[in-house]
Amino acid sequence: MIGSLFISFREGLEAALVIGIILTQLVRIRRKGMIKYVYIGVVLGFITSVAGGMISFTEAKAAEESSEDIFEGVMMLISAGLIAYFILWLHRNHDASSSVVKKVSQSTNAISLLVLSFLSVFREGMELVAFNLTKITENAYTVAIGSTIGIILAIFIAIVVFKTSIKLNLSLVFKTLGVFLILVGGGLFKEGLVKLLDGEELLGGIGMALFIVCSLLIFLRPAYQKRSKKKIA
Repeated sequence: MIGSLFISFREGLEAALVIGIILTQLVRIRRKGMIKYVYIGVVLGFITSVAGGMISFTEAKAAEESSEDIFEGVMMLISAGLIAYFILWLHRNHDASSSVVKKVSQSTNAISLLVLSFLSVFREGMELVAFNLTKITENAYTVAIGSTIGIILAIFIAIVVFKTSIKLNLSLVFKTLGVFLILVGGGLFKEGLVKLLDGEELLGGIGMALFIVCSLLIFLRPAYQKRSKKKIA
């Protein structure tokens, strides 16, 4: 439950903050009439994610019954791969908020805003589905409750950030969650290797160490480079 809660919180917070940035920018550039299309995109993204999750879990349950270890191992490696992708994406887009603002400012029609908000929610939703598929052998209600609490908490924090004068160091929040996610990814990578390699704990441990070290180096590199530039200046 705790793992599902943290992962859903991170995924939900990212989606909620992106939507918040979109809405804030629309108000700032006096295009409030387009806000309804953002909400439509959010609803469609949520519904599509839920539908995709239900289909995935149904198919996964059938596959898991026939070859449990192989299925779990593959799903764990896929989830670890998604985390690695997230780290690389964040490295290349470390100023994501500016990117979103730019996209909103350049959006000239309702469809582009709808698609932007839809993809923001759908991407995070399907990533959450992939992570939760690794917990298919656990109690479904426990996973669902953890995910629901995480999403509600993420939405609450996003609302607090955008509706009040409370200043939250989002960079620090995402760095902390990112480090936690890397540790989770390392654990998934290890467990996946162990299941696929018939209990090779040593190889699994080596794989986990390499995953964590490489991911941390990539994840923390932008902050290190930024600090180095300040020292030089």
